Amino acid sequence: MSIAAEIARRDISEVLHFTTNRGVTGSLHNRSLLSRPLLDEDQYLRHVLQLNWLDRPEESEFFDKSNDWLRFVNLSLSEINKRLFRLSQQRHNATDLWWCILSFDPIIMTHENVWFATTNNGYDRCIRGEGSDGLDALFAQRVARKSMGITGYPWNVNRLARVDSLPTCEQAEVLYPEQVSLEYLRRIYVMEEEDHDMVAGLLTDFEYEGVEVVVRPEKFGGQPN
Repeated sequence: MSIAAEIARRDISEVLHFTTNRGVTGSLHNRSLLSRPLLDEDQYLRHVLQLNWLDRPEESEFFDKSNDWLRFVNLSLSEINKRLFRLSQQRHNATDLWWCILSFDPIIMTHENVWFATTNNGYDRCIRGEGSDGLDALFAQRVARKSMGITGYPWNVNRLARVDSLPTCEQAEVLYPEQVSLEYLRRIYVMEEEDHDMVAGLLTDFEYEGVEVVVRPEKFGGQPN
């Protein structure tokens, strides 16, 4: 089965990335959601954006180097990774910051060199794959996260009754090479009406059309498992 057919079969309607108001401003300005190295290379964005996480496991010399994983944009399927979002909120708590979620057309998963990670790409038991087989692995009945969790035992997660559009592990990732063009941006979720007005203004300022702004605070809760 092709990736497009699997998207339709599972009724997957969006691929997501959460960011701050500074992040959405920089992305709209650049007309792309950039991977970490490209953020560092962009003379404007490096002074505007804040990374969700400063130290990534992918930078370690012991991490799998079969691909330059830092040059991929980390995205979530159907719902955001609440664990990472909570940690990012704790790290970035300046009073002038607020959060939003960029929602992309799932067609981006059919693009060349897109990879799928069964859990957080930084976890040691993460399995990465391409094509329909790689996507299908995200929906396995059981997914291994870490060889040793905080309890001292392997940390795994079971699918149980999760709906078809949700991966088994809430931390599963869609890894998109280099940058995601905002031509595939379909909507932006925000928490409050005030944020809605700010984002709508940014879309107007940067001359975007057809991007919906939706106030949906519950979207920031993800679907933990």
